Amino acid sequence: MMEESAEDIENPPPIAVSKTNPHNNTPSNDPNKKIKIVLLSTFLLIAIVLAISLGITFQGNPSDDVEEVGEGDKMPELDQTTPIEEATFLVSPGPIPARIRMATPNVANGYTSCADLKNDILNALNHLANTIIVEQSSNGGWYEYHGCGRDEPIFILEDSFADETVYADAAGMEMSEGEEAAMYDDSTATAYSSFESEDVAKEDSYETNNQVQGVDEADFVKSDGKHVFTAYGDVIFAWDALDAKKGLSITRMPYNDTSDKDCNYFEPMPVDVILSDNDEDSIPSREPLTEEVTTAASPEAAAASSSGSSGRNRKAMMIADSMPMPCYKPKPQIHSLLLRGPRLTVIVSEESSHYYSPFGAETSALYDYQDLTIKVYDAENVPLDGGPLILLGEKKIKGNYHDARSIDNHGIVITTSHVNTFSFTDELYRWRSQYCGMNSTEYEALAKETALNKTESFMEKMVKDLELELDGNCDGIFQVASIQAGDSKEVYDSNLLDHFVRVIGFDMDMSTNQLANEFSTSSSGTFAPGWPDSIYVSQGFAGVVNVGHSYNPSKNRWEDSTFVSGFNISGEVPKPFAFARAPGRPLNKFATDLYDNHLRVATTTTDWTNTDSTTVNQIFVFQVPSEDQGREMKLVGETKHLGKKNERITAVRFKGDRAYVVTFEQIDPFYVVDLGKHSEPKVIGELEIPGFSQYLHELEIEGESFMLGLGRQDNGIKIGLFNITDERNPVQSAFHLEKQASSSAGTDSLAFRYLPISQLLIIPKSEWTWTENGNFDGFVVYSINSTHITPVHEIQHADSQSIYRGCWYNAYLRPRSLVFQSKLTTLLSHSVLGTNLETGDTLFDLNLDKTLNNTECHGYFY
Repeated sequence: MMEESAEDIENPPPIAVSKTNPHNNTPSNDPNKKIKIVLLSTFLLIAIVLAISLGITFQGNPSDDVEEVGEGDKMPELDQTTPIEEATFLVSPGPIPARIRMATPNVANGYTSCADLKNDILNALNHLANTIIVEQSSNGGWYEYHGCGRDEPIFILEDSFADETVYADAAGMEMSEGEEAAMYDDSTATAYSSFESEDVAKEDSYETNNQVQGVDEADFVKSDGKHVFTAYGDVIFAWDALDAKKGLSITRMPYNDTSDKDCNYFEPMPVDVILSDNDEDSIPSREPLTEEVTTAASPEAAAASSSGSSGRNRKAMMIADSMPMPCYKPKPQIHSLLLRGPRLTVIVSEESSHYYSPFGAETSALYDYQDLTIKVYDAENVPLDGGPLILLGEKKIKGNYHDARSIDNHGIVITTSHVNTFSFTDELYRWRSQYCGMNSTEYEALAKETALNKTESFMEKMVKDLELELDGNCDGIFQVASIQAGDSKEVYDSNLLDHFVRVIGFDMDMSTNQLANEFSTSSSGTFAPGWPDSIYVSQGFAGVVNVGHSYNPSKNRWEDSTFVSGFNISGEVPKPFAFARAPGRPLNKFATDLYDNHLRVATTTTDWTNTDSTTVNQIFVFQVPSEDQGREMKLVGETKHLGKKNERITAVRFKGDRAYVVTFEQIDPFYVVDLGKHSEPKVIGELEIPGFSQYLHELEIEGESFMLGLGRQDNGIKIGLFNITDERNPVQSAFHLEKQASSSAGTDSLAFRYLPISQLLIIPKSEWTWTENGNFDGFVVYSINSTHITPVHEIQHADSQSIYRGCWYNAYLRPRSLVFQSKLTTLLSHSVLGTNLETGDTLFDLNLDKTLNNTECHGYFY
């Protein structure tokens, strides 16, 4: 790899490149281009209509008589073996000298000095400026003959930022003491006594349905068998796992209700939160909503603090201004929970003040819409009198929440920051008044000068805001690179700095004193042109999976490629460790797996121009290097195409030296793949059935091995049981179809629960009719044996009319289920239900919305 010190940034090596970059996402204001696009679209529409009327057949469309292609049959080549160690640097096209590193395994070396990191950031910023200047210069004719710039600001959002969602959790209301009891349905009190029934064998199943054994995934619900903890908007509810009617613990996140005078803006706040007594004629008084918690280390101190509550029944009245203001911040949002021993870790966010900043305020280098905080609570001494959990410590972290895991005492949080590069490039757009009347040559010269005047200062601000230079050490950061491969002289991505992904580690067993006074975290990270595609975490390894591009010279086109940035998380500080690239795009987190020091990645490569088959599905096997073997995860094996023509992977599950893969276009082939020999993975079993699976779960019945598939067929829920005892001849031994229904467990594996002792499957089910009648939102319990799948109980969490037009609190529980001593607890939408698994009787009904939404009315699926 070429050494950076050997390169002169002002005199880069001559490489022939195109002046224009056809892949940049810079907005264009050329009206002629828009007219051309409209005319071309109209022409294509007319052509299609004529073709259909004349009976012309389009090649490549699927048909019922498509010739089947098995695993061993020859498939179209998509040039998927481009060496990963090709070119290292490319020259950025444009007036500003800049060189761009291509993503190779060497990027995992990190940086030996922060000066090298800063130099790479400068190159990336100069490249971004080049792409804008070149694109704006190509539209010179319109600007030269159609007037000058505008005085008013025009906000142009880059594509990756415009796609992001801004989460806003509106204000709710506090509850007085004693009102928590009203949250229970009193009609179930008698039936609750059956919770102590001894009629069935006791079975517990309350752990999270994790992908990797020993790696606990963050979720909205956690339990240690003694208590259940759940996040509901900005509130943590906790109750006794075996007897929910003992009471609740209610912990609200702190809320800084900024007043008008505190807002540095020219208008009042959009929302006032006013608290009043029940007396409708009384004059309401303004009070801040704060978290009623104590940092005391003892339960006695917590009880003392909660006993002094006023006990008033207060209502929150929302007074909304017609104009949204930058200072307005909604209530916090709890993203996930982790539980280890007596500690509950809560990851919570408030909307960031950087996201909506007043005009004239200093512009941040980040577009983080969340201010994230890790909070740690006492999960052992849980008050059930409505009081809050004891807060032991908290630590603010950078970025927007992405995911979290825990491995023994190691807590891992993955966040992503969006870099506000528009504040760097906004003065480069040609509609700016300073470019009025200039031709393209004059524009390029001034734009170049403008960019170079801002590059150094923006780089320094970016390094400061991202906290990249803590302790003067930058070795924990992957080298800045374009996420691309192949023999092309173009730089595919215009913005290499669009996102910064952090892997944050912390000790979940730190002392109470450390939590309160020295809550420390460590982090590592990598820049990426977009939001990570998925995250995979195993023992000692965390992989950030990004989809980039690989150039196919035979077709002169770019194709999707999967890039895995591997971090070593076995120590106290996460570190860049290894790097791999596989052709195609992965389905989800289950498409990546680490086993026997080898990383397996399942992908689908799509080529819409191929008239034979538009897809190729494969599993790639990479050997993970030791510390003295470099940074490359070397490709040692790959399967042939999995599936028929035009099919893509819809489900995959790795189990030891086997992989189970489902592909789909018109039928549902189920494949058993032998990965025992890393260099020669191969299909050993195949089955074809209707429909397709989205999630696969291994189970054992009467000594035989099965894979249960949950998916879709005929607009309904498909549950299939595959007997894989004979791997070479898998068979579907049982099948059930829930017509006109859906289950989120197909795409949310944490909503899936199987009880191996009682052989019961518990999944959420929804039916939506768009009317007041026939709607269902709840759970179904199925009995599973080797030949039959039979529904035994339906658990409805809300009646049809309330789902259609009811008023609900602005929060939503994702579907989850837990089992304690063979009694089922289900959480969904706005309620928690207890059910006797033997009889189906309701044991308790906990309505989380009671007294929480008296003044607000939100839809059921908020």
